[in-house]
Amino acid sequence: MTTYRAPRTLGEAQALLQTAPRDLLVLAGGTDLMVREGAAVRDRPVLDVSRVGELARVSLDGDTLILGAGVTYAMCLTEPVIRRAAPLLVEVAHRFASPLIRNVATLGGNVANASPAGDGVAALWALDAEVEAWTPDGASRHAIAHLVTGPGQVALPAGSLLTAFLIPVAAAGEGSAFYKLVNRAWPEHPMAISVASVVVRLRLDARGRVGMARIVLGAAAPTPVRALAAEAALAGEVPTPERVSQAAALVVEVARPIDDVRASADYRRAVLPAVARVALDRAVARASGRSGLRGPGAPAAGLARDVRG
Repeated sequence: MTTYRAPRTLGEAQALLQTAPRDLLVLAGGTDLMVREGAAVRDRPVLDVSRVGELARVSLDGDTLILGAGVTYAMCLTEPVIRRAAPLLVEVAHRFASPLIRNVATLGGNVANASPAGDGVAALWALDAEVEAWTPDGASRHAIAHLVTGPGQVALPAGSLLTAFLIPVAAAGEGSAFYKLVNRAWPEHPMAISVASVVVRLRLDARGRVGMARIVLGAAAPTPVRALAAEAALAGEVPTPERVSQAAALVVEVARPIDDVRASADYRRAVLPAVARVALDRAVARASGRSGLRGPGAPAAGLARDVRG
């Protein structure tokens, strides 16, 4: 029979982790863990951190948004601070699973699972998020790009616990977008894992030129990956349709997709430029303050045509 503990404070969780066996399972929302390790939960010790209040923290510290690792995707939709400071997370949450799953699935769990197709992981990557963790050696902080190292792999020692994410607040002139392609009639259906996804965050200066760009691919490599060549193609330029198309075409340079039950590697390479173009169009429109151009929930007109062509 398993040993089950449910601490109420971070201090209690840390104390339990210090004496925990190496086969401990840390449970937050359980939406990934119960699928992957369901049978093992009956036999291995479980530390349920879903009741730890500090892990659900949502606050601002100057120009930094602080989110506890236990913040759920439902909270991303309802917390006013998140909606103002990190609208990208709101869009990702809209595209993430069902309301029942969003009510329990956490940002920290999505990162700890480290799936190449993890929507929240790619978004936090594009947001330049830093991750705070408690480890047996004490508190630590990592750029998320240094923390997630491969499918299911996080660069933390056994007995560690993700505690918070530190995210720069969205600045004036900034626009972001998330587009995921799935195997459903509606390409952005939330109840499906991404075949390919692209997250874009960019900032325009007073002259309408790109001062900062982040373009991150999901489900296209062992981890989310930044398309640096595509970002460079936009840097210092006015994002005209021609320039955006050039940048979108470059994203495949960093793609290392695989064949799996959802799609072939060749298909993923074929669709990535079209997926990137949709996300870039939306981000540019939002950074420019324009409305009605492929906003949240709008169908990606022409995507199927672009892929076939």
